[in-house]
Amino acid sequence: MHVLSVAAGPVEREVLAGIEEEGVPFVLSRPAADTDADELAQTAARGSPLDVGVGIDRHGRVCIRHEMLTAPMPDLACDGAASVGAARAAGHNAARIVVGVPLRLSPTVARSAAT
Repeated sequence: MHVLSVAAGPVEREVLAGIEEEGVPFVLSRPAADTDADELAQTAARGSPLDVGVGIDRHGRVCIRHEMLTAPMPDLACDGAASVGAARAAGHNAARIVVGVPLRLSPTVARSAAT
């Protein structure tokens, strides 16, 4: 899986930990352009041999995309900066898409935690 992140820090660490816990290999890259999480995820998915990409923008927003989907799924993108719990869950869900097992979706996982 390919992860494009412009925001090193706790959100990125948690996304990567979630992916790793599911046993899916990933490559982390730092893009030159500072774009939003959705565009980063779309680019990552296109460049991933597993067809799944994760984008993390400078605001801490996280988005998961599959190469075959034309638009992001609302439950797989944070509306705002992701909490560490939501970031870890996003990593798990990105990996689960690759593995083909059910996702762990809940309002606190699928959306950013504004609390």
